[in-house]
Amino acid sequence: MATEVRIARHQPRPSATPWLARLFPEGGASVGRYLGLLVILIFAGISLFPLYWCLITSFKQPQDVATVPPSLVLTRPALTNYINLIRGTGVANAPVVRWFWNSVLTGIAATTGVVLLASLAGYSFARKKFPGRDLIFWLVISTLLVPGWSTIIATYVLTLKMGLHDTYWVLVLPGLASPFALFLFRQFAVTLPEELFQAAKIDGASELQLWARITLPLSRPVIATLAIFTFVGHWNDFLWPLLVLNKQNIYTLPVGVSVIMYQIQGAGPSYGIGMAAAILMSVLPILAFLAMQKQMIEGITIGSVKG
Repeated sequence: MATEVRIARHQPRPSATPWLARLFPEGGASVGRYLGLLVILIFAGISLFPLYWCLITSFKQPQDVATVPPSLVLTRPALTNYINLIRGTGVANAPVVRWFWNSVLTGIAATTGVVLLASLAGYSFARKKFPGRDLIFWLVISTLLVPGWSTIIATYVLTLKMGLHDTYWVLVLPGLASPFALFLFRQFAVTLPEELFQAAKIDGASELQLWARITLPLSRPVIATLAIFTFVGHWNDFLWPLLVLNKQNIYTLPVGVSVIMYQIQGAGPSYGIGMAAAILMSVLPILAFLAMQKQMIEGITIGSVKG
């Protein structure tokens, strides 16, 4: 018994882990990781600051918007700018709700058209064999190297001669043929199992049935990715609607916001109402991304990991 007590008495007591060891379990590697995280947070704060400034400005009182020096903290929040924006008061009775629905309807139409055309063309280039298939495909893809600015004048003249200006068609038709959408859908359609198509052909399925019942259901990640990219790009488009639209009731929301921002009101531009419009304009793309985030990530990462 004495021996057991002596052994127990000489056993070292477990010492408490120093806080530095807990904070930096890997030593220098942990320090580098923390420094990298700090740099990322700094850049994230810099990137998000314009959004923060836009948000607090939209909730400021009209007389507090242009104060010098500007206030970085919201002290008197109010919905005045949003109410004036929706009602159109103070901005020449601008039809903001009409602009919003113009952007929504043309965005949905453009997105639907791009997805349909890209899926049909991508399926044809991936599953069908015809003379010059690869040459035609790469010629179409090579148009991605052509800057959009170099074709805007030709597109403007063409749509003007077709009488499409000041109509909704001019916002939808020019962007339906997307080489990027064709490339993305074709690359995915190539990876689909050939056995599915062979079995469907044995059962008497036509080409449209192969496209509608096999290709489209299996292509949900790519469709979600194309839909998000196309809708957000159309939603944020400013230059093209500004060039081809002259009637105020056909304006899209970005053009309407620019009209609000640069409209003189008494002492200066209505920055508060413009910021409120910018916040409202960003809500729908964010909701669309959150709704299809999972499918979009799957579509982007297709082919990155081989099983």
